[in-house]
Amino acid sequence: MPHTFEVTMNNSYYAQILSEVALLLQIKGGNRFKIRAYQNASRALAGLSESLEDIITQGTITAIDGVGKGIATDILEIHKSGTCQARTDLLDELDAGLLDLLKIQGMGAKRVKTLYDELQISNLTDLKAAAEANKIQALDGFGKKTEDKILTEITRLESSSGRTPLPTALALAQAFRDTLAEREDVLRIEIAGSIRRQKETIGDIDLLVATTSDPVPIMDAFAAIPGVQEILVKGEKKTSVRSVQGIQIDLRVVAPGVFGSALHYFTGSKEHHVKLRTRAKRAGLKISEYGVFKDGDEVAIASHTEEDLFEALGMAYVPPELREGYDEIELALSKNLPELITLKDVRGDIHMHTTESDGEASILEMAQAARALGYDYIVLTDHSQVLTVAHGMTAPRFAAHIEAIREADAQIRDFRILAGIEVDILKDGSLDMDADLLRECDWVVGSVHLHQNLEREAMTARLLRAIDTGLLSCLGHPTGRILGGRPGYEYDLDDVLTACKQHRVAVEINGSTGRLDFNAEHAARAAHAGVKIVLGSDAHSTRGLSSMPFAVGQARRAGLTPAQVLNCLQADELLAAVR
Repeated sequence: MPHTFEVTMNNSYYAQILSEVALLLQIKGGNRFKIRAYQNASRALAGLSESLEDIITQGTITAIDGVGKGIATDILEIHKSGTCQARTDLLDELDAGLLDLLKIQGMGAKRVKTLYDELQISNLTDLKAAAEANKIQALDGFGKKTEDKILTEITRLESSSGRTPLPTALALAQAFRDTLAEREDVLRIEIAGSIRRQKETIGDIDLLVATTSDPVPIMDAFAAIPGVQEILVKGEKKTSVRSVQGIQIDLRVVAPGVFGSALHYFTGSKEHHVKLRTRAKRAGLKISEYGVFKDGDEVAIASHTEEDLFEALGMAYVPPELREGYDEIELALSKNLPELITLKDVRGDIHMHTTESDGEASILEMAQAARALGYDYIVLTDHSQVLTVAHGMTAPRFAAHIEAIREADAQIRDFRILAGIEVDILKDGSLDMDADLLRECDWVVGSVHLHQNLEREAMTARLLRAIDTGLLSCLGHPTGRILGGRPGYEYDLDDVLTACKQHRVAVEINGSTGRLDFNAEHAARAAHAGVKIVLGSDAHSTRGLSSMPFAVGQARRAGLTPAQVLNCLQADELLAAVR
């Protein structure tokens, strides 16, 4: 059965807007019952198993537990315009820059309110100036250490300014694409740019449309899509807008005959194009967004499809994920490009959570949802005891959970439910669970969640000791980074990969929309070192299973084939390959 995923931003985006209203109300010092109402509604929307867009269409918003008439009105406003009046009014009264302050790790609404009330700080520029003047350390609840951390965080945010995590950008791009795709004069529409190359973060969103009609009505329709905050440029061939999320979206319209060459051109990367132009020049050709041309000719010899374009250059087709200007041109010329992994190659998901820890669905609910997506098996990996915030399992609870998984596995046909755990790697490198229970279960994901600020040598020793136990199946989200958040902990990657190969421990590409960890560069280094890779969704709900395509995208960017990814194997083969 083929995998069928629906990727949508709707529920998480609505939840984010309501959460921002609650945070802004806290900073303002608003009514605590109103704040709690927005917090509860945000959590309710984030936990929905059904698409909120469908609920809006059905007119049953107030049937959602925690959503009253007032917040239902906010939801409808978000549906129409991408934001709501309550959020707009608060930002006008306070300062839109306050939302940037909340991006700083450890900076909740309470601390932002203190900064706002005591020092009139409402944006990152003011915050940086106050921290550099040592004004923040004097405030109650802050101190010198917090002030230094704030400056470090500001530097991180400045370095990533203007970049949007891939999952957020993709969802927004899909929403705009799908709206325009309904028009009869749009013959074809594709998402191009760095999203198509599956880059972890993106700058602008690029959309490409083919039409034989007047492009002006398409441009007008694009600029009128709900969620457009500002029109930046408007013309017949290109229109640029800024969304309410602050992301620039560029739309280009071309004739169908040059769609392939235009799609290639606007997919990038710049480095790929430089190398490709060099190759074309050596062959007496030139290449542009309008096609491949022989020198001196005005009629293209290839432009309809990307495949035609590469063939005209004497090359194999280069998948978008590999177009980064590394060695893809040489490999394409020698017809030695890897056969990249695809979603349909993935037979099972090896990282997910149930209601036993911090998940939202039961064992059978997760299994049935995964089987509906076309998987052959799943591994349930609830948290271990030290992670109390995630309701981590004690040893007796884990023993009972293993039995419950075995019973559920016996109830479901033509599908395997494997018993696993996401065990915390403690500060000293020991594992947060009884060793006999770890041996009894099928799969052990070893992850670092706490004490992530250790020095490089100490973190390396911590990971090596955990690997040396022989109990781990894989390292989970192996750098701990959060997209748009923390950069991740540091350690000697080569030493850890060597140990992983020796002890048959795989490394995970975690598809969770907040992580994408390992990234493609690290995954490629792991594969080069002979370490096997696994892909996990880290799902905390049935909807969370739809994160797997993001893990596949990073695997493709790393140049991985199905043979290098363990969960392309059958369940028994997967288990035999580790520990």
